[in-house]
Amino acid sequence: MAKVINHEEIVVSGMAVALTPAVYNPGNGVSASFAMITAEGGDMRYFVNGQNPSAASGVLLEEGDIVELPSIYHIKDFRVIKAGDDDGKITVTYEG
Repeated sequence: MAKVINHEEIVVSGMAVALTPAVYNPGNGVSASFAMITAEGGDMRYFVNGQNPSAASGVLLEEGDIVELPSIYHIKDFRVIKAGDDDGKITVTYEG
């Protein structure tokens, strides 16, 4: 098991958002190589190929779901947007 290097919480609303580069690559020489995302609140949709999802397109992410991103490439290319009326929130834990 790798060492946790950082974490962040992101509110997910009507615009597609990416994970924060300064958080997963904090500039101290250790960049994240794995991320675990936990979903809360409203439904969301995501892609891990750099494309922006929409409210109707992308992998469905519901409250309580967990997404694992196994490489820095998946972390950099993750995008998420809300899929219903209520905003969602993701909590991301990064490991180096």
